[in-house]
Amino acid sequence: MNEKIWWYLSRSSGIVALVLLVLSVVWGILLATRALRPMDRPAWLLDLHRWLGGTALVMTGLHLLGLYLDGYIDFGFTELLVPGTSEYRPFAVAIGIVSLYVMVAVQATSYLRGRMSKRAWRAVHLSSYGLVWGAAIHAGMAGTDTTNRAYQLLALLLTMIVVAAVIVRIVSPGRRQPATG
Repeated sequence: MNEKIWWYLSRSSGIVALVLLVLSVVWGILLATRALRPMDRPAWLLDLHRWLGGTALVMTGLHLLGLYLDGYIDFGFTELLVPGTSEYRPFAVAIGIVSLYVMVAVQATSYLRGRMSKRAWRAVHLSSYGLVWGAAIHAGMAGTDTTNRAYQLLALLLTMIVVAAVIVRIVSPGRRQPATG
């Protein structure tokens, strides 16, 4: 077996997690705004949104596993789960850890939506915008592929997609609830 297999796992799963996270946010915006109406199917968009978010979390888990098993940099559970404890690029790794916790919170509240107040669910879900930027900053500051042209183009494309989706969200804020009183 290749001695760098865990390093390759960590790098690739981190990049895939970022792509899936961006796509999950985009699908969430399409669902909230109904921007694809009349072509969209809300149930399908919701299922895909949840699948993308869940798969992003699984890929993030693989990213952590690869870092833990790779022997080049000594990442233990503490360095992987407690912000500020890593000797390797501590600020960038801390941003990644905080992003992980936000991702877990967003994903957990997705499954608890019916048991939460709409206001609480929305507050947690709005943090996904910061989550995407945190994950992107983590990748740019801690990642080792940032000098690779393909990675740079992917990062630029992902940034443009998120910015476009946020603009759609601002311009088309979604379904309005009638005032009750």
